[in-house]
Amino acid sequence: MTISPDSRTEFRPNIALGVAGALVAVLIWGGWIILTRLSVTTHFTPGDIVFLRFSLTALLLAPLLWFRRDQLSRGKIGHYFIMMLGAGAPYMLVAATSMQFAPVAHVGVLMPGTMPLFVALYALMLYGDRLSSWKIMGLGLIVLGDIAVGGFGIFTILQNDLGHAWVGYLLMMLAAAMWAAFTLAQRKSGLDPWMATAVVGVSSSLFYVPFYPVTHGLGVFQQPWDEIVLHGLYQAVGSGILALAAYGIAIQHLGAQRAATFSSLVPALAALLGIPLLGELPDIAAWFGVATVTFGLMLATGAIGPLKTA
Repeated sequence: MTISPDSRTEFRPNIALGVAGALVAVLIWGGWIILTRLSVTTHFTPGDIVFLRFSLTALLLAPLLWFRRDQLSRGKIGHYFIMMLGAGAPYMLVAATSMQFAPVAHVGVLMPGTMPLFVALYALMLYGDRLSSWKIMGLGLIVLGDIAVGGFGIFTILQNDLGHAWVGYLLMMLAAAMWAAFTLAQRKSGLDPWMATAVVGVSSSLFYVPFYPVTHGLGVFQQPWDEIVLHGLYQAVGSGILALAAYGIAIQHLGAQRAATFSSLVPALAALLGIPLLGELPDIAAWFGVATVTFGLMLATGAIGPLKTA
C-alpha cells in the first residue's frame, strides 16, 4: 500500500494492532463456543442466549451509536443490514441452535473453521479475487476436514441412532457463511470497529428483543441469577462487544481475508477447552478435522506459504 508522505487523512494500517485484535477475538471465541454449548445443553434455549446477549449489548452501545451517528450513511444501509444478519441476532440464533446437536470439536471445525472458505468464495464471486495454487490447496484441505467431521458424524448417527446431529452440521455451515458475509460487509461499510459493533448490537436488539417475550415468555429469568449474570456478561460484553470490536480492528488493519486467518486457531482451542470443561473428548475424526482445517486455513489465507506483496 503506497501512502503519500504529506497525506494527513489516509488510513495507515497497523499490523501489530491488527494481529493483537485477532488474537483477542480468537481467545474470546474459544470460550464463547464452550459457554454457549454448555448453555444450550443445560438451562438456556438459543432464544434465551440471544436475548441476554443483545438486550445488554444495546444498553451499553446505544450511547456510542448516537454520538457517532455522523459515520452512518444511507448509501450503506445494505452493508449495515448484512452486518446485522451476519453477526447479530439471526447469526446467534443459528449458531446457538447448531450447538444443541454436536460437540465443541465439531463446532470449531465447521463454524469458525470454514468461515474463511466462505470469505474466499465471496471475494471470488463479488470482486473477482484470483485464487493462488496455495489458496486452492488450503481450501481443499478445509473441505477434507469438514468431510471428515461431518461425514463421520453422519455415519455414527446412522449406526447408533444418535439423533439429528446432521441438522447441527448444516446450521454450523450456514452460520459460517453468515459470519463471512459480515466480515466483508464490515470491511466495505467504512465504519470504525466500535461503531460497527454498535450497529450490530443495537440493530439486533431492535430486531429481536421486542419479540422475545411473545415467543419465549420470561423463562430466562427463572434460571439461577449467578448463571444469568455469567452468561449475560460473557455473551454481551465478552463476545458481543470486546470480541466483535477486536475482530473489527483486525479487519481494519489486516484486511478481511488476513483477519480470517486467525480463526484457524479456534478449532483446536475449542477442542482442547472442551476436554476439561465439558468432558467432551474429541474422536479421531474430529482431531483429524481440526488438524486438517487448521493447516488448510493457514495455507488458504497466506499465514504460511510463499510470501507475496499485498
